Amino acid sequence: MGTTAHAFKHEWSPIARRPDDKVDLAVTQQNIQQMNANHEWWGWKFPSDVFHIETVTAFLRHPGFIVVTRDLTEIALSSLARQDVPFEISLYEAAKVSRRIAERMLFWPWPILVIPFAEALRQPNALVEVLCGFLQMNPSEVMRKQASEFVQPLTRGYRPFDAKPDQLHDFSPAGEIQTDSQNLAMDLSRRYSKDYLQQFEALLPKAKATADDLAAKIQRTDGFQIGSDILEQLRDLFGGLTQAASNAARKAEPFSAEKWRAAVNQELEGLATAAQNANQEALHSNGDYRALNRVYRALQLLIRARTTLKAGVHRLKLQER
Repeated sequence: MGTTAHAFKHEWSPIARRPDDKVDLAVTQQNIQQMNANHEWWGWKFPSDVFHIETVTAFLRHPGFIVVTRDLTEIALSSLARQDVPFEISLYEAAKVSRRIAERMLFWPWPILVIPFAEALRQPNALVEVLCGFLQMNPSEVMRKQASEFVQPLTRGYRPFDAKPDQLHDFSPAGEIQTDSQNLAMDLSRRYSKDYLQQFEALLPKAKATADDLAAKIQRTDGFQIGSDILEQLRDLFGGLTQAASNAARKAEPFSAEKWRAAVNQELEGLATAAQNANQEALHSNGDYRALNRVYRALQLLIRARTTLKAGVHRLKLQER
């Protein structure tokens, strides 16, 4: 399973990558040829290779694939518990990988074994026999026993492949887990903060247009009570992120549609400022999700704000009738 596999994660890959993350085909082909020459059976585990595997299948000797599936909610909860990854991001990332694998399985002409994670934990002996059958291998009873004993529920993720069932102290070092978590947080914060802010900036003009529509209806229908209620709802929504803007707006309650619109715009601009500031922090995350969560929260608040404004438009439409 690789010449220099990670001691705890057991990860290794023959796929060589350039600094731009593109596959270096020449080095990759050389790595695969060496493994073919030195080993009758060989393989590797490296999750992100699912996005590159089709570039190297021509180099592989009689390839086959083992796909371990797991409930998406369990994956997201595990990532939240072990690495504090926001649940919605883990769920989306896991679904994206699962879909990618499923799309490949529709058309791949090679042998594929699909193993449910939970079932493997429940029946480790059966799992080992299924693997031996799929790989057409006949290891000794000692090897079979070692393999089945390795399969057991863990509380901290990884351990050496030759660890005994009672060697709990051999789990991944806490420092290594923390480093992995911080690197993952920096990567996800950069990627998803950009996505969230793009969604925010695309929605903000629509929210403002809805506010313009509502202001016009307030003027036409004398709907200042409805407008006042909506403004109060927005202030309640945004209070944690745009407190300064809310306090400034409260000093001069609007008595006209124009003043109402200006107060709403102040709230929306305050939210936009908070989102942009949080985005800048998230782009330079030092290993946690606090700034990213603030960008996400701002986007959620904007969605709720536009919904509140649209509800006001509908109420005044009914009043016009």
